[in-house]
This record gives sequence, C-alpha cells and structure tokens, in this order.
Amino acid sequence: MNTYIRGGRLVDPPEGIDEKADVWVQNGTIKAILKPGVPPQEKPDRQLNIDDFVVAPGFVDMHVHLRDPGHTEKEDIESGTRAAVAGGFTSILCMPNTKPTNDCVNVTKYILDKAKEKAKCHVYPVGSITKNLDGKELSPIQELKAAGCVAFSDDGRPCYDSQILRRALRITKELDTLVIEHCEDLSLSTVPTIHAGEVAKKLGMEGISTSTETIDVARTLILAAEIDAKVHLAHLSCKESVELLKVYKNKYKRISAEVTPHHLLLDHHAIEKHGTHAKMYPPLRQKEDRQALVEGLLENWIDIIATDHAPHSNEEKQKSFSEAPNGVIGLETAFPVLLTLFHAGKISLLQLMKKLSTQPAEIVGINAGSLRVGMPADMVIFSLDEVRNFSSEAFLSKSKNTPFRDFPGRGKIHFTFVKGAQVFPELK
Repeated sequence: MNTYIRGGRLVDPPEGIDEKADVWVQNGTIKAILKPGVPPQEKPDRQLNIDDFVVAPGFVDMHVHLRDPGHTEKEDIESGTRAAVAGGFTSILCMPNTKPTNDCVNVTKYILDKAKEKAKCHVYPVGSITKNLDGKELSPIQELKAAGCVAFSDDGRPCYDSQILRRALRITKELDTLVIEHCEDLSLSTVPTIHAGEVAKKLGMEGISTSTETIDVARTLILAAEIDAKVHLAHLSCKESVELLKVYKNKYKRISAEVTPHHLLLDHHAIEKHGTHAKMYPPLRQKEDRQALVEGLLENWIDIIATDHAPHSNEEKQKSFSEAPNGVIGLETAFPVLLTLFHAGKISLLQLMKKLSTQPAEIVGINAGSLRVGMPADMVIFSLDEVRNFSSEAFLSKSKNTPFRDFPGRGKIHFTFVKGAQVFPELK
C-alpha cells in the first residue's frame, strides 16, 4: 500500500523540520519527504490531501494503565489502544499493576499475544520490579526482558525497599533497560490523596505534602547515581522535585523524568469543581508547583509528557473523596489540552512533539519518534485551531474519569497511521 500525503506542514524534531512538505509512504515505512507539489515517481494507491494540517511522528506514551488482564470492565487492550490512536498515540507502554501482575512470562505473553490480535497501536509491556508489587521479592527481571518487557516498574506503588531497588537497578543496568519509579513514600501517604493546602483545609481534609513525593525522588536519584543505572521518574508534581532534578541531571545522564498534562494545566483548585475526577496520585499541587513543572519541561529538566491514563468506573469515582480511587484518563484529551501551552506561546510545536514523541522513544529505546526516511510510518495528522468540547464527545476509552470534560481545548487529531495503515478514523 503506497500513500501520498500532500499539502501538510511537516514537524519532525530529530531532523529539526517544521515546514511545508509532502510524505510518501511505501510498504509501511517513510519512503521519501518531498517538496510541496513535487509528485512521487510512482502512482500512489491513495492520495490524502491535508492542506494546513500538521504531520508529525506518532506520539509515544510511557505511562498507560490498560487494566488487562484483570479489570477489563474499566479498559482492555483493544479499547485502550482505540483511545490511544484517537489521541494520536502510536506506541504505548502498559504498566504492570494488572491482575495478575505482570511479574511472570505468562502474563507478558498474554499481553503481547492479545496486542497482536486486538491492538490498534504498538503495545510495549512494562514488567513489575517485585512480585505482586509487594516490594519483597524481585520479579524474574531477566526472563521478563527476554519475553518482551521494555522497562520495569511497581507503578501504583513505589519500590519502597531500598535494598530491593538497588538490586533491581544493578540487574537492569546489566540488561541496559529502564526502571520507572512511582515516587511516593508510603509512610507519608496515609490520608486522602489531596495536596496539603488551602483546598484540603476548606474541605476538612489533612492532605499530603510534597515531601511524600520528594523523599522518594531523592532516594531514587541517589541510588541511580551510585549505580549509574537508567532511571525514569514518573508523574512529577512539585517544584521541589524539579530542583532535585537540576542537581542530579547536571552530573548523571541516565536519569529522565515525566510530567502529566493534568499536572501541567491544573492545580488543586480543580478539586473544588471536579471532585474525585481530579483525584490522582500524586495530587494536583499549588499554582507555583504547576508553573515550576512547565518551566522544568521547557528547560529540559523534565524530559517528556506522559498521560498516566488510569481508567476507573463511574461507580468507583462516585464514592466519597477518601474512598474513590486515584487516577484519570488521558489518552484522548492530552493533545488538545497540551496545545493550550502552544497557543499561549509557552512551547513551540517542535518542542511539544519532541516531548510527546521523540524523547520518550529515545528513553525507552524503541524505533519511533521520527519521520526520517526509512522509519516506520507511525504518524499523526492534526489541526491546531479547531475548538473542542469534550462534554459533547464520546470517548473510545471504556472509562470517562477526567477533569477535562469542560476544558476549552483547541486542536483535533484527524488521522493516525501505524506502520502506514490508517488506524484512526478506522477505514470501513
């Protein structure tokens, strides 16, 4: 299948390209980047005219909860990847806090086999650091890596035993693979997940301070530096974490970090409006924390943006704030929400695509994040200015738990391609 994509604005961070160009796709790969109006030498099977739309590498999400196996009423591999491609994501990493946990080869094989049959995009399993995420005994990391796991995490929980974490880092260093740490000190997380600030006081809750996160950030950075292992810090939420990154990333090059769209765009006042749909770990912090995260992203202390897509049922989220689970969905809302920073002049389109696509691909070590000739034709095509109203849109995710239902987003995904095949909207 040969496809000629004509008339678009090509944005490709690895090549530093942001200009009008046409794209020639052949047999699932990028065959040529052509000057506007210069037709390909062969007649295409399909020509797609996309005047004024942007063509970019498909987004890569390092932090997704597909709930499969175990909680497929919330999400499964098929529904989660449908949501992913609708949001422009062509590669996703699925976290291991499934039931059973992805702590053995059989579960990894289940995920990969089902993804091969049902997934609309590339699915990369993350294996657990410890068996059943209980922090007591290491998972068979070497076996999981050989089976197809691209990284290791106890996400949903930290790897709280420092000796266990140190042993895991030594193993993953030998394997040249990545540990993704959920940064939380469990001994300080004994109250409802809300920031210890004015909103918590107004609601009569104690709340948790930023030290809940930063103590584990510091511990993980110290161990990573000691061993020179690859470590990625998940979902950072506060200015103190950014300050710690500034100290360590100046010296150690194998450390990376992520921030979510909700922590970039919202603060703890969103809880007053959205209730449990704005409850997550780490919690939304204060305005100055949000600003520090944006600055940390722009200054490259924070490497990437990840959604931490965490589907929950409406029934669960209707419980009281203290009883409702942490987490919000993000695959379908991330792009238009993040374009708010672009429209405000805070980030260029090249920078945003780098944070959403190129750098996560480089950190994980997968063949994605670029439209250079010879790369897989994993692409997203979008507009920049179309006004979005999520309250009137149907999500493809099984779950609807988001604080962005009434967010005034701009920008729309029009097409997503994986290996040259159009996966969104699906061809009939």
